[in-house]
Amino acid sequence: MKSLVVYDSVYGNTRKIAEAIKEGLSEKYETKIIQASEAKAEDTGNIDLLVVGSPTHGGWFTEDVKGFLNSIPEELLKNTAVASFDTSMPQEGQSFFVKLITRIFGNAAPRILKVLGKEGAKIIDSEIFWVLGKEGPLKEGEEERAKQWAESLSNKKV
Repeated sequence: MKSLVVYDSVYGNTRKIAEAIKEGLSEKYETKIIQASEAKAEDTGNIDLLVVGSPTHGGWFTEDVKGFLNSIPEELLKNTAVASFDTSMPQEGQSFFVKLITRIFGNAAPRILKVLGKEGAKIIDSEIFWVLGKEGPLKEGEEERAKQWAESLSNKKV
């Protein structure tokens, strides 16, 4: 089976999560990882699982992820299993303003799945991974949690 992890990263935190996800998938999948700015629609052909991730910016995914998602023709992902992830700051310890923004706008991962679902893909899961501060670092244990989440995706695959 084949999987593809497409991600974007601004400060390197989402890249670390994507690499951990690749590691978690590699036991059951032949896995390729590509940064969103370099990914093309044809990269999604002939795969069983697509995982897309982005840092959350104002509740949305990055422009490079948007460009990648918009490049995929609808029929290309029909019946392909998909999952998404994002990196975001946890609510604990944040200012009222940051909490309010997050509550209003949400996270990137559910929005990624919404786009992929419109493409006819089979949605299986999404996850948020925590970054301590705008530039990081990742919260302790997040890379291991990402690896475990990725391992669980094969059990959720329809």
